[in-house]
Amino acid sequence: MASNGMDGSSKQRSLRGLWGGPGLGLLLLAGAGAYAAFCWLGPPSPATSPGAVAGGGSATVAAGPATPTASSSSRPVALGAPSAPGRPAPVAGAAPTSALAPSPSSSEDARTQAQQRELVRQAAHQYRVGRFDAFFREDTLLQEFAKAGPARLSALKAELADPAALAALPEGTQFLESKPDAVLERMSMIDILDSAAAKDTGARDAMVELALAPIDTSLSDTAKKALVGEKYDILFRLAQLDRQLAVDTYARLDNPKLMSLLREALIAGLAEAGATQDEVKRLTQHL
Repeated sequence: MASNGMDGSSKQRSLRGLWGGPGLGLLLLAGAGAYAAFCWLGPPSPATSPGAVAGGGSATVAAGPATPTASSSSRPVALGAPSAPGRPAPVAGAAPTSALAPSPSSSEDARTQAQQRELVRQAAHQYRVGRFDAFFREDTLLQEFAKAGPARLSALKAELADPAALAALPEGTQFLESKPDAVLERMSMIDILDSAAAKDTGARDAMVELALAPIDTSLSDTAKKALVGEKYDILFRLAQLDRQLAVDTYARLDNPKLMSLLREALIAGLAEAGATQDEVKRLTQHL
């Protein structure tokens, strides 16, 4: 991350340029055709609940006791006679009108989320461009992001969880020499998330969720490579914020090949955090 006139931030940027980011992750993964041999495992399809199948159960309508009247007791009703006018019987299986229309609250939530995500994209762009501007105030941007609260953090996580921008990249796109704008913008989002996670446990939880999120098997190889690089970067940074949390997150990865690809991110992050070789062995001996 860029900071105006701060040696510590400059040192962090140089270290991250050496270790972290999708660039290094992709460089490590490119060896020996790792991507070609990598088999992505998607999340299992949710089991369909028997009770959720339409028509799977029988509907029973309970009828209340009939109340006798003078007319009904003295005058028989002829078969086939028209019933008395009243409210028409409901059609079986028909949904109430209110259930067909979206609720105002859900529509408003969707609009709010869309607005928040647009603000996240704007902040990421300002962050990316501003790091090359001597007058850019990184601290101000990060403070404004923190003041926006959980809604902005949720939007940031939603942006990083949405691979649409990466899926739109042409097949065969390279990341090492000149990264596409879409990749650079998402790298800036990870920078912002990492800065927020220094004080906000919710941001750390978001990092864990993103690291563990499955990768859609239908995505192009280009998008998959970019997502693995992002997971590498996130795990590397998480190890510097919370060593045990990073180890626990790595242990929860359910794909052995992905664990193999990201192991270096965990080890490098622990070392960058100041862990000795013995501490790294102790933390990872069960993995």
